[in-house]
This record gives sequence, C-alpha cells and structure tokens, in this order.
Amino acid sequence: MKRKLTKLLWVILLVMVCDVTKVWSQDFPPMEKVVEGYRKVISMVGEPRSLLEIWVRDKDGQMLAALPPNYESLKFFFAMTVSSGENYAGLQAGDMYVYWRRYDKRLALMAPNIEIRSYGDAESRSSVNRLFTDRVILDIPIITMNGPSPVIDMDALLVGQANQFFGRSIMITKPYLATIKDAKAFPQNVELGFEVPAQNGQLKILHYSISTIPENTGYRPRQADERVGYFTTSYSDYGKYKEDESQVRFINRWWLEKADPSLELSPPKEPIVFYIEHTTPVRYRRWVRQGILYWNKAYERVGISNAIEVYYQDQKSGAHMEKDPEDVRYNFIRWLTNNEGTAIGPSRVHPMTGQILDADVILTDGWIRHYQKQYHELIPDIMLEGFSPEAMAWLAQHPEWDPRINLAPPSERQRIAKAIAATGDLPYSNHPLMNADNALIGDDEFDGLSGRISQLNGMCRLSELLGFDTMMFRMYYDIMDIGAELAAKTQDSDEGKGDGAAEKDKQEEPKPKPKPVPKIDDMPEDFIGPLIAFLACHEVGHTLGLRHNFKASSAYDFNEINSEGFKGKPFASSVMDYIGVNIVYNSEDCVQGDWTMTDIGPYDYWVIEYGYTQNDKALPAILSRVAEPELVYGTDEDTYGPDPLARRYDFAKDPLDYAEEQMKIVKFVRENLLDKYVKDGQSWAKARKGYEMSLGLQTRAISMMANWVGGTFVNRDHKGDKDGRKPLVPVPAQQQRDALDFVIEISFMEDSFGLTPEMLQHMTVEKWWDDASSLLEDPTWPIHDRIMSLQNSVLTLLLNPVTLGYVYDNESLCEDDDVLTLPEVLSSIHDAIWTELEGVENKEYSEREPMISSIRRNLQRQYLSRLIQLSETGSSTKASTKPLSNLATMELRRLKQKVDQCVKKYNRSMDDYTLAHLQDITNLIQRALDVQYTTTRL
Repeated sequence: MKRKLTKLLWVILLVMVCDVTKVWSQDFPPMEKVVEGYRKVISMVGEPRSLLEIWVRDKDGQMLAALPPNYESLKFFFAMTVSSGENYAGLQAGDMYVYWRRYDKRLALMAPNIEIRSYGDAESRSSVNRLFTDRVILDIPIITMNGPSPVIDMDALLVGQANQFFGRSIMITKPYLATIKDAKAFPQNVELGFEVPAQNGQLKILHYSISTIPENTGYRPRQADERVGYFTTSYSDYGKYKEDESQVRFINRWWLEKADPSLELSPPKEPIVFYIEHTTPVRYRRWVRQGILYWNKAYERVGISNAIEVYYQDQKSGAHMEKDPEDVRYNFIRWLTNNEGTAIGPSRVHPMTGQILDADVILTDGWIRHYQKQYHELIPDIMLEGFSPEAMAWLAQHPEWDPRINLAPPSERQRIAKAIAATGDLPYSNHPLMNADNALIGDDEFDGLSGRISQLNGMCRLSELLGFDTMMFRMYYDIMDIGAELAAKTQDSDEGKGDGAAEKDKQEEPKPKPKPVPKIDDMPEDFIGPLIAFLACHEVGHTLGLRHNFKASSAYDFNEINSEGFKGKPFASSVMDYIGVNIVYNSEDCVQGDWTMTDIGPYDYWVIEYGYTQNDKALPAILSRVAEPELVYGTDEDTYGPDPLARRYDFAKDPLDYAEEQMKIVKFVRENLLDKYVKDGQSWAKARKGYEMSLGLQTRAISMMANWVGGTFVNRDHKGDKDGRKPLVPVPAQQQRDALDFVIEISFMEDSFGLTPEMLQHMTVEKWWDDASSLLEDPTWPIHDRIMSLQNSVLTLLLNPVTLGYVYDNESLCEDDDVLTLPEVLSSIHDAIWTELEGVENKEYSEREPMISSIRRNLQRQYLSRLIQLSETGSSTKASTKPLSNLATMELRRLKQKVDQCVKKYNRSMDDYTLAHLQDITNLIQRALDVQYTTTRL
C-alpha cells in the first residue's frame, strides 16, 4: 500500500512539474534552438550537474548559463579577479554575496541586507525587514527556460555590466571584442574568464569565480575582542537593547577542527592549503614556503598539527597546473614580476559569519630589485606618519604647514596645495583611514578597514619599508664590503683543526681564498632569504585573519636584540608589525643580530590561540593575559593617536636607541658616498640617490622620535584582567625630553646633514629621454630648498596644535611632579634655533663667513612664521589655543629684545646677510605685536 501511494505521489509531482514547465516555457524559444551552435562545458566526466550549466560559442565569445533549478533558495558568492593586463593582475578585486530574484522575464541580481538585522522579538524583526530592504544590483533578461532553470546571456552579464562587479576601474567600450579565456563548470562553482579591451584598449582578463554559500555550514562564529587583533565581520542587531550587545562582531578565521578531538595533538579535518604559484622564482620558493610554515607552530599550541600545508605549482613538471589561482577553492601565493614594491594578503569571508573562504597573497619583485621611490614621494609619507584627522584638518586650513606641499618640488607645490584644499571639507578632512575607496581592493592602504561589511586586509605597506631598508643594506653592504667579511668568517669556520708539526706547517701555508658567500640577486642569501620568509609570513598572517600589530616591535631592548644570546630568537613580539631590517653600525655595545624576524613571536602564538582554540571555555583566561609585556597590541587606527609605540617603521623598546644607531649609519654612508659607494665607471648621479636615501633614513628617525613629544601609552586592558594596566599612561617626561632633544639635534643643527662643497659638486642627475622625470630635474641639488623644506616639516611635527594640545593635556593627565610642559617645549625649540644670539664671537664677519649661516637663517625665518601664527588666537579652536597664544607672544617679545640687543652691540662687525636678516626679524615681530594689540583693542 505504501509503495503504491509513494508511486502515485511521484506521478502527481511529475505532472505538476510538467505543467509548471509548460507555464515557464510560454513565450520563450525552445532550449534546443537557443543553444544551437554552442557547446556545453563539461569539466569533469561523471560528475553531477554543475552549479551553473554553461554553453559557449567560441567564435564570437558568446556564453549562456542555466541557473540551478532551486536558484531562488540559494545564496551565491561572486569572486572577481583581473587575472592579466595590469601591474597587479591576480589581486583579488572584490566579491559579492547575492541571490537571484525573478521579475517575469527578467532576473535581478540582489544584495541582501545584512548590515542591519534583528534576532529579537517578532515585532523588531518585522520592523527591521520593512525598513532595511535588499538592493537591486543589476538585472538581465531571461532568454529561455531549461525546465525550471532560467537561461541568461552570461557574456552580456559579465562583460556588458563588468563595471557593476569590478567598479569604476573597469570600463569596457567594445564588449563585442570579448573572447572567452576560461570556462570551467564544477558541482559547487564555475570559473569564467573573458579577455576584453579596457577603456585604454589594453587587453585584460576578467575572471569570475561563482559559487554557492550555504546558510549554515556548521561553522560557529567567534566573538571579536579589542584586546586581540583580528579583522572582523560585523552587523547591528536592532533586536537587542544593551549598548554592548547591539553591535555584533565576529573575528575572521578559517574553519579548523581536529580530525580526532580526543587527541591532544591531531591533524585537522581540512587543512589550510597554499599553493606557491609557478611564477615564483625557483630561488625564492623555499623561503616563501618557510615563512608560511612558521605559523604551524602556533596551531600546534592549540592542538592542531600541520594546520597549514604548502605545495609548489610547477610548470615544468606540471604539478598542480590544473588549478586556477582565481578559483575560490584554492589559496595561492602569487608572484608578480611587475617592478613594484608591494605585498598584499587579502582574503574572502562569509559575510554572515566571518568564516574565511579563500585567500590569495600577492608578492612582487620590485622591493628586492631596487627602491624606486623618489625623495618627493618618500619623505612626505614619512613626515605624515601618525597625523590624526584633527591634524589633517589643520593642515588643510594651513597649507604653509603641510609637509606634502613643503617637500614637493617648487613647480608642483601650487597644484598639490589646490588638490589638498579641495579635500578639506570632506569627512575627517579626507583622512585616508575614513575615506578609503573599496571599489578595488589593494589600491589604498586602508581598503577593507572601513566601508565594508566584511573587513579584510586591502593593502599592506611592509614591502615598501623592506624595499627602502634593502636599498640601505645594499649601500652599507657595498661600502663595508660585508661580503668579504662574511666570506672570511666562513673560511675561518671551515679551517681544519690539528696539533703538532702538521698544524704548524699548515699555519705557515698561505691561506686559500675565502669561499664565496651564497648570494641571491647580488645579496647574501642569509640576508634576502629570511627577509622574503618574513614578508610571506606577515602576509599569510593577514589571510589567517590577523591585523597589523604596530606595537610588537617594542617588546625588547635594542642592545638585547643585538647580543649573541638573542640570535635565532624573534626580536619582536609579532611578525604583524612593519619591522625594518636590523642593521647595526660597528659598535662596542652590541653585535649584529639577525637581519630580520626568523620566526613568529609571543603575540602571534597568543592571537592564534584566541582565534583557533577548540575550547570556548578557555577564552576568558586567554584574554586576561593582555597585560603581559610581550603581548602588546596596537593596530592601524592606533597609529593616529598619542601612543608613540603604535607606529609604523619604529623598532625596539626605546626607539631612541634605534634612531641613534640609524644616524650612525647615515653619517657613515655620507662619509663614504664619493669614495666607496660610487664605483669607477658609474655615474655620479648615484651619489645623489645615495644621499637622498640617507636623508630618508634621517627623516624616518626624526618622525619616529617626534611622536614621543606629548605622547601617551594606550593599553587595551579590561577591568579585572590580570595585572591590568591603566588604559592611558603619559610617557615619562624625561623620555619626551630625550626625544625632543634628538629631533632638535638632527633637524636644526647644520652639521647633521653632512653636506660639503665636495659632495654637492658630485650630486647630479642622469638625463634620459625615456625618463621624463629626469629631464625636468635640475642637475644641481637644491640644498637650501631641500633642507628648508625638511626643517619646515619638522617644525610642523613639533608645533602643530594637535601635538601641543597633547602636551597641554598631559599636564593634567600626569601624576608626577616632573612633567613636560608647553613653556618647556617652546623654549627648548626656541633656544636651539636662536643659538647664534648667545655668546657671539667679537670678530669681523663676512658674506663667506657669516654670523648666521644661510641654512640657519632659513630655519629662523620659518620658525618665526610659525610662532607668529601660534600667537594668533584665531589659529585654532582648541582649548590650548589661548595659553599657547600667550606663550608664543611672550616668546616673540623675548626674541625681539634679544635681536635688538644683538644688532645694537654687533652692528658694525655683522655681515650684510645676517644684519638684513635680523632687521627683518625684528620688523616682522613688531608688526605681529601691533596687529595683536589692535585686534585686542577692537
């Protein structure tokens, strides 16, 4: 009876399906007619029906697709990649979480509302569903029906409306020239690629990986916590009314589970598998692999062995060549030979849960080959490091203070000033953190940190730092002849050991030539190899869900790092910091430690433990360790606050030690620039490049230490954490003074730039018609303009109202009697800039031997301009404005008195340059004071 009933139900269902199919097929041409002349894509014989049935007509690049019969109940994931035709081809170009909705004879691609949800009572769910609705992305006609499956013109969708998927970066004006490059269909995904001419005519391949995302895979999301640095997937739950519950944040992580939960150490059910793309040079592959596998040690701590597996894709052997890097089923380390210094570690996640689905790391070659950044690109970026939105707003209103303008070529300053002024009214004065354009992942440092539902790493600048430091190493390597030193050490270690006459005879024999040190790309392999491994480890860390940790480099003392007992150990608490190359100048206090990180650090073990432990009950205890010194954490948004340790490009617990070491290297390089760095037969333009690289290192040291003035350490501890620290701890006054003294010494003192007439006579440029920038560059190095621009920018670092506001606030924040105050900061800078007014030698000065040099006169005039602006109460709306104005006015009066006395006493012995300069100074001060008096009276 049951069998008959079941059979009857199947018959009824078949009739119903046939009737529905007839209705669906009305007014549509027959399927067999539509696909006539097409071939069906069968990627794997014997496999069940592919996710989308694909038909292609290669001769004219036409493609049809039939959606699954149950398409209306599915969520789809579109992953886009530009796989050829541009410098960053292969970089993930975004993704979409969508579904299809039918409107009669058209299909609409819909983006569900997932930003605002309600898991509360029925009333709140109903209201949220009514207010926060889904969005139509695009629509396309249905060509015919293949049973219950709509058939659509796939090339019209993916080529004709490519800008809907790739954003404004892709504009196709000739879609009829599109050709099909990839068409693979599998049960869970399809891989489709079209070669199209872009707007400029250049051919690009647009690759789409389309798959389904189940609503519930069994994966359990993990709550995010500010004490550990993970990218997050978040939404607002309007069904909850507690402030700390309504914003829900999940960490982004892979779904890793033990294959055997009963084992203390078990392999995973499904490991994270990376393939190193065949384009990676063979000489680098083992180092890339080594860096990836560093992370397995952290996973072993949570009971998972071999959590990450790595395989080489190889063109000669054919190993894994059938796998497409763009396919969301595979994770690739992609190598781009594009002469760019960039590395990026993006990932794609399930936007409902934060489960990482796919990751493709991009590594490029330019940072190894050379450092191509020019002075005018490098220095402004370094100077603006740490500027807050408030400081950026100040610069928009006071362009004369802006390093981007001051450090630009004079011919470009007006254009740059106009561009900056145009952004002044944008939110947060167009601060990059809040205004990243996420249309194309990887074109901005802050892609993925804001403006997205599912946050991910969009761009990483570590390779840019390594490119600069690698160039500095090359300079140092060439001058010091480190290769010969390393070879000698190798020879000494290989000499045989003996005794008696044989040993004596051996000693009398001439020593053989030292064995050559193994090199890669003209650099010692033990230098560049670990550096590649570190970079790969850092970027893979991003794909595991980890954010930057810019406080990690402050874990250990500089001398401790560079000691015999520390070699082979991680010298920072995390690889997720921007850690530069550790170069030590010959010093009695320390030895040359490891060039770079050779393993993951304590913080890396801790953050992986929080994200991937199998024991949810252990999470509170894991988090409570936050106050341990080696677990310090500060990420991208912390770099725009008062914490001087939350900075890119710094190093060591007290970065002043590191900065002083860098200045030793700067001095050494400059002393040997002409004799040893430029070799016989080379252009003297190399001397100019070398000097500007040293100036970049000097600027980095200045910027790093200027951040300590007015600084406050920021801790993420929660109440009740073990050994919990106060969230805000002012930097000790003496550390601030030491930092201020350092900045003054290497910025304002003329001899800190190491320039001599001999050097300046050799700092020229090469002229090439195929290099437009060189054609416009002046052969003589503009000494006064460059130094004045740099000093002007340093004045901005120290005297901008935000920094001085930090100093003023710290006077209330600090409990100690010893506090760095506004008067002390101003007087320290003032005294250093006007030293020539004290203890003047009683002698005759001349224009060739002036009382005040041209470099110092420029500095004094720039400083006076800043002081006058600070004396004006309308220069800022901060609470510190009035006391700052009063102090600046007092400094002006004191300065005028000193200048007047100096001119009166030494008028006859002064050179004309100095006399005219000081007379101008006193006139400017008097006019400023007169304006203030008039304004006050009015």
